[in-house]
Amino acid sequence: MTSNNGMLFLVISAVLLLIALLLMLYRRFPMHLIYRSKMGLQDMFDGISDPLAVITGDFRILRANRAYTSLINKSFSETIGGKCFELLRGRTTPCKDCRLKRSLAENSPIVLARTDHPGKNGALSITFTPFILTLDKMESCIIEHIRDITLLERLKHDLERKNRSLAHTMKNLKEAQQNIRDELQLARNLQQGLLPTAAPAIQGLKIDHMYHPVTDVGGDIYDFIRYPSKHLGIFIGDASGHGLSAAFVGTISKMSLYNHGRREIPVAELVSRINDDLISNVHTGHYLTCFWGIFNFDDATFTFCRAGHPMPVQIKKNGTIRELTTPGTFIGILANTSFEQATVTFERGDRFFIFTDGIYEVGNISADGEDRMLGYDGFVSLCASCSNVPFSKVLTAIRNKLGAYTYEDDYTLIAVEATI
Repeated sequence: MTSNNGMLFLVISAVLLLIALLLMLYRRFPMHLIYRSKMGLQDMFDGISDPLAVITGDFRILRANRAYTSLINKSFSETIGGKCFELLRGRTTPCKDCRLKRSLAENSPIVLARTDHPGKNGALSITFTPFILTLDKMESCIIEHIRDITLLERLKHDLERKNRSLAHTMKNLKEAQQNIRDELQLARNLQQGLLPTAAPAIQGLKIDHMYHPVTDVGGDIYDFIRYPSKHLGIFIGDASGHGLSAAFVGTISKMSLYNHGRREIPVAELVSRINDDLISNVHTGHYLTCFWGIFNFDDATFTFCRAGHPMPVQIKKNGTIRELTTPGTFIGILANTSFEQATVTFERGDRFFIFTDGIYEVGNISADGEDRMLGYDGFVSLCASCSNVPFSKVLTAIRNKLGAYTYEDDYTLIAVEATI
């Protein structure tokens, strides 16, 4: 009996000792916490959309996330413990472009910018990041982070293709622009050839002028025609619009003036004939405003006709301003339009200013920030303010006063002073 009790005591003592040891081990190594930690780490790995794997220095996979197993088309149990090059590439030796050994040796992350996709259709980028694994034992490993850059490469190639196409288009555009510039320069040269290079020197008048197109070619035209009777005709016109279309209308008008102005006819009749020519030859809706007048030195008169053009002014020696106006619409739109003419007398020292609307339809920003327009009346007042300026300096004085304004339209100004 005593022997049995002793044996029972020993068994109980051994059991208690085993329980105590298990409690000590549990306190030091709580397996449920370790398991929960490992499961939490795996959940974290699986929550990352890019493929991730923990790989040892001998290319053995210790851990992988769901995206990695999906990439290699293997189950988790088939992946863990396998060689990465076998699972990812189906190779028997490490990949030639692998950076794992170098990353471990340099103990720094290394990026493989591009490698072929295992599916043979696309590309991957792989980052190798070294770290020390200490769960079981200290072991140097790397985390392999894989990114699928197939779409990025396609976008890059598509962008490069579009850039090449754009570069080709830009080259063609530059060539086309150069051709346009060359053609505009030719048109400018032709138009300049139709305009007087200098005002005529004629007894009884001083004449000066300035012409400013805002583009290579403009819609303003002007001319001086001398007649055997020693009369002088002055023509000025402004075609609607800008650029080549306006220049074309202006050129047709100038040719018509040459044709009908070779002999002196009533000024209203010449304007009417130019109107008929424009209607017959221009069908674009463009039109021309013009002013045509003839100086007669025998009786000191100036006879003129205005077709929708800004009214020129005669500024007397005493500063009186007379607007030179007659009824008449612009030309090139309505057939069988009648025009009227009028005559004024002049005396020595009288000045005439004949211009297009581009010279006064301008504005500038005042000191208080207000945009102020010059306008017709403002320009006429400006011309009148130069009455005491010597004629040779009148245009310079006017140009200086207009320097503060910004011009967006062609303009022409012809100044005349009577000297008889």
